[in-house]
Amino acid sequence: MIQLVELITVDNEDLAYHYGSDNIDEVFEHERLFNEWIKDTPLSFSSHILATEDASFDSLCEKDPYFKQFLAYHDLKFFIKKVKEKSQLTDEEVAGYLKTQFNLHAFPLQKVLYYSYADYLESKGHRLFLVSFQAFDHGPVDRKVWRKAQDNLKKLQEKNYDFIQKAALNPSIKEFIDNSVKKYANFFDSGQRFENSDQNPTHNNGTPWDRAYSKGRNTLLSDDDIKKYHYLEQIP
Repeated sequence: MIQLVELITVDNEDLAYHYGSDNIDEVFEHERLFNEWIKDTPLSFSSHILATEDASFDSLCEKDPYFKQFLAYHDLKFFIKKVKEKSQLTDEEVAGYLKTQFNLHAFPLQKVLYYSYADYLESKGHRLFLVSFQAFDHGPVDRKVWRKAQDNLKKLQEKNYDFIQKAALNPSIKEFIDNSVKKYANFFDSGQRFENSDQNPTHNNGTPWDRAYSKGRNTLLSDDDIKKYHYLEQIP
């Protein structure tokens, strides 16, 4: 039997796509399909084609125990979906990077998180990282990051390592976030909480925060509202 194995470590998890057949042409065809699926994915896979006793992944592990550490998937579409989910940045990873590299205090940290996310969503049409923002009194807030920064700052900062690992796969992401820091950090650090809410751009009429807050304190901001109304909260 001939086995194709594609390996990757992402988000501290070892994953493998596995296909086995006694027909070498079928194996090569699956390798071609795999390469076609990942051609636009900024991820690096380790590819292996080996001969084994049978087509099972267990047989492969018996031949080389190295493969035992990997969780095997046999459905290509599901495997690619899983890898993309695992490689998606999270809010805690971005916040850990911002806190570690730029030492942002609570208010500018939340604002840079929000504006980097909103700018990216508005311009690209899809999410920069996984996050949920709520309409707090002083603007959009990621409650999970806010709590982690208060209760376990060290653990939040450790997420910086995961950010660096994932951002290395797509350097333009890090560049985008760095530019957001340059654009927003000083503005919101100097403004702090804005004693006059009229000075807080997220509080302008019709903004995503304004629309969520009008439904009740701590209401979640929707991505659709951010796409449509983020332009109303741009800083001067």
